[in-house]
Amino acid sequence: MNSVLMLISNFYPAVGGAEKQALEISVSLKLRGINVTALTRRINGAVSEENLKGIFVKRLPVIGSGIVDSVFFMLEAFFYLLFHARDYGIIHVHLASSPAVAALIAGKILGKKVIIKLGGGRGVDEITLSMKTLSGRMKLAFFRIMKPDMLIMNDETFEWLKNTGEFSGLRLTRFRNGVDTGRYSPVSYSEKISAKHKLRLENKTVFLFVGRLSPEKRIVEFVEAWGEILAEELVKPGIHLALVGKGPEEKKIKDAVEKLNLRESVSMFGQQIELLPYYQAADVFILPSVSEGLSNSMLEAMSCGLAIMASRTGGAKEAVEEGVNGFLFDPFNRQDEKRIIKLFAGDRNLAVKMGEKSREIAVKEYSMSKVTDELIKIYQK
Repeated sequence: MNSVLMLISNFYPAVGGAEKQALEISVSLKLRGINVTALTRRINGAVSEENLKGIFVKRLPVIGSGIVDSVFFMLEAFFYLLFHARDYGIIHVHLASSPAVAALIAGKILGKKVIIKLGGGRGVDEITLSMKTLSGRMKLAFFRIMKPDMLIMNDETFEWLKNTGEFSGLRLTRFRNGVDTGRYSPVSYSEKISAKHKLRLENKTVFLFVGRLSPEKRIVEFVEAWGEILAEELVKPGIHLALVGKGPEEKKIKDAVEKLNLRESVSMFGQQIELLPYYQAADVFILPSVSEGLSNSMLEAMSCGLAIMASRTGGAKEAVEEGVNGFLFDPFNRQDEKRIIKLFAGDRNLAVKMGEKSREIAVKEYSMSKVTDELIKIYQK
């Protein structure tokens, strides 16, 4: 095995968790001497072909929108896989969407191994979402026939699929996202002070969220809990909430900030390509999702030495050691959220100590080097 084709609907310059992982694992494989091709859609005016950090990226034309686009990309991908079979040994599909169907058929014809990485946490994963549409149910029926190899990001989803009769035929492997622990690393005390100054967050314990502003992330509800704390405390705590990202809940969040008069304690920075300045300025990373696979942003924050405050779901349950590198909470229990915020607000050293443990866990369990080793073993099975 010396060549891999990464098949994904969106790739760099698209920004998202799946896209970031696809690029970073591709680069890591290339450094091990494995040739990698990324096959994707051509969006946002990107060039049709380029060499990106040693990865050959081929972008196929987008035709139509919605289901039309999905069908055409599936067909385009299928014929590309057939006609370029000599260029790769393994097909690695990111997300169990329509391109996975093309990969499985092509792999069957060509006798090539196909790996499908399932994204998202239970409830927002592609399998759950596919069960809600006719085309999705047809795809799942196809999966049951083909019995593909699937990489699963957390124990919660793994156990669900393993113990559900209709999916018991899937060949499941526990896997994990990785993080570049060299690039995402802690800064010194003086550097953190400087980073806070640049974002105008001096003398604040900064709570940071990085990700898509969508309903399952429950940022609106977190902002409401934040507002309650500031309203209840006679002496206002020196805390600030920084939100980085965009999504369908953006207007609701802005409205909540205005309604609760939180302009001085909540900042919305929009979507950012370069995230290091925000990790460097922050002290606590928050993840109040009701469903989550294994958050790239959380791993980056851990690698940068941030304490973690995450809902008790998905991969966070495995990455966060309660009371060691952070705290877990019930996303529907506002008092639980407020209690943890107050703990960090009342003791600034707590975030520092927990952040050091986060860094240790990231290096030991989630380094891109370790994850690449595991992936190569999966390829070689």
